[in-house]
Amino acid sequence: MLEGLRSPNIHTPINIGEFSSIIQHYPTSSYWAGGTYIMSRKGFYPSSTTNDEIIYLGSIEELHRIQRNDRVAEFGSMVTLYELIATGRSILPKILIDNIQSIGGKIATSRISLGGSLATVDFRSSLAGTLSLFDSSCEVKFMKKKRMHSKWYPLLSIYDKTGRLSLPERALISRVRINLTQKNFQKFMSLGSFLYESKDAVAISIAGNPENDNFNDAKIAITYPNMGFIANHDLDNIFSSARFPLEQSESKSIEDAILEVCKQNFSLSALQKLRTRAMIKEIISDLNIKALTYTPLEAQ
Repeated sequence: MLEGLRSPNIHTPINIGEFSSIIQHYPTSSYWAGGTYIMSRKGFYPSSTTNDEIIYLGSIEELHRIQRNDRVAEFGSMVTLYELIATGRSILPKILIDNIQSIGGKIATSRISLGGSLATVDFRSSLAGTLSLFDSSCEVKFMKKKRMHSKWYPLLSIYDKTGRLSLPERALISRVRINLTQKNFQKFMSLGSFLYESKDAVAISIAGNPENDNFNDAKIAITYPNMGFIANHDLDNIFSSARFPLEQSESKSIEDAILEVCKQNFSLSALQKLRTRAMIKEIISDLNIKALTYTPLEAQ
């Protein structure tokens, strides 16, 4: 054993009340959900820090609850991505299922929690962008004047404009609410490994309702794991204002416009630029085909 190394102190609250008490006594604690993120961080364990405190969230029953009605589904933040698919395959937007399946198989997704995938500080999974397309929201619990408070936030508002986490100190995402409205066109794409090649990886989620030459209700999110994600009206309007099918020159103009928005927010690698353009080109090709084969029955 190396001199100076020590194991962290593990706290295991069984309800939000106990969690509240622990976080007041140990305000700099790390939260442990599935552990897939923090255990992959270099130098996390073993640690030479003398006051490492970890709060394990897996014993808090409230964070495992699942509820739904005809319009929305609510999942506790400790529900795993595997459980999300198992319980919600028939009701959740298809793009969300595709996104989760791209992350890994049962071994990986049975450890990754929904809340953990949204709340990492210096890494952004593609899931946040996909969920933002469906007006998802989060219940956030936070300490204020030595009391635990709860508030629902639109998903996008827990991040800054470039998709970096922006929550109050000592906050905890406790529930995630997903709108079950389906859209006629849904597509998730990723290039490069978010785990092994994160500096060059890219993911794009897009959804909307093509009708005639229009792409109505267009929503798009582009994720660069080491930097954040973009999901805003500027990107949405690029697609919603287009008239499909597009000529080659029009297609290139859209590719250029989207890349320009991305470059204004992030320092993209050369490979990320190429990958982003390639995926946008494929999305436009799919929307061109949709426009050419559209029938009024699709809108019913």
